[in-house]
Amino acid sequence: MTTTAFKSATLFGLDRQGPSGRGQAPDRLAAHACVAVVAFCAYILARETHGGFSTAFAAFGVSACGWSWLLARALFDPAKHDALWPRLVVLVLAASGATAVLAPAHQPASTVANNLYVLSGSGALLMTFVEPFQRRGCALARDEVLFRAIFVGVFALLVGIAVLAAWTAPERVETACAIVGLAGEIGATVYRLKRPLILVERATAARKPATADDLLLAERLERLLRDMAPHLDPDLRIGDVAARLNAPEHRVSRCIGAATGFPNFNRLINHHRVEAAKRLLASPDQAGSILQIALDCGFASLGPFNRAFREETGTTPRAYRALQRSKAVEG
Repeated sequence: MTTTAFKSATLFGLDRQGPSGRGQAPDRLAAHACVAVVAFCAYILARETHGGFSTAFAAFGVSACGWSWLLARALFDPAKHDALWPRLVVLVLAASGATAVLAPAHQPASTVANNLYVLSGSGALLMTFVEPFQRRGCALARDEVLFRAIFVGVFALLVGIAVLAAWTAPERVETACAIVGLAGEIGATVYRLKRPLILVERATAARKPATADDLLLAERLERLLRDMAPHLDPDLRIGDVAARLNAPEHRVSRCIGAATGFPNFNRLINHHRVEAAKRLLASPDQAGSILQIALDCGFASLGPFNRAFREETGTTPRAYRALQRSKAVEG
């Protein structure tokens, strides 16, 4: 297993070194691909070994369907980080599957764990099938559509064969399906690493270089945000900004994509809101809660604030505040 993990890490770029020689944190796609590969290998080895080794491999291999779902999300979702709820589902799936394998048969714990595993595993398989149909703001060129169609077709075929094989020779057929699935996941990951997802907004902005009018309007927009701070209003809309600038809404939208470095209005506004939050979080005189700071900076609730803050800074508001306060104490 150690050798398999090392090869997977090398293949998917998890052994990259930072400028100081320390390993960088793996990105979402590479991390899920590595774990999914190891889980599939464990699933296959559980059927090819006997005794304690088979049980140990099976305890982790049964979570392969969950990791496949997280990998599918990473393949078709451009977000840098997973949402919390899919990770919780896979955690429940992995824990219940391992318990069902390790606990004595016909015991209440084993029965409950097996039922929970079947439920969560079925959900993970269904969501894996659904993920390629989720556009999530991505540009779907012909190659991308073909890739998604092949993914859905191969996945549906493997699941169909495995279900039908339950009445014939399930062990051999399931092992063969797992091997094909393993190869498919590696191929899909390599494809995505070579052809990353492209957001429609970014693609559009790249095709439309900024004009002189865009640059002038962007300068006025930045001055408005700096001097008047309209982003602190949680109900702010692009039409409100256009009215203050006395410019058509479509021109404001165009200048944002072409001249500000942000793909759309929401990302620009969230950037300024996060910058305001960073100042409050770093202030030693600010004793307000994270929620209060989020509301003061224009966010309607805590969830969007946490997501936007992590997108901008790579950390959580709570961790950022703790770091800034520790720096102030050391200084």
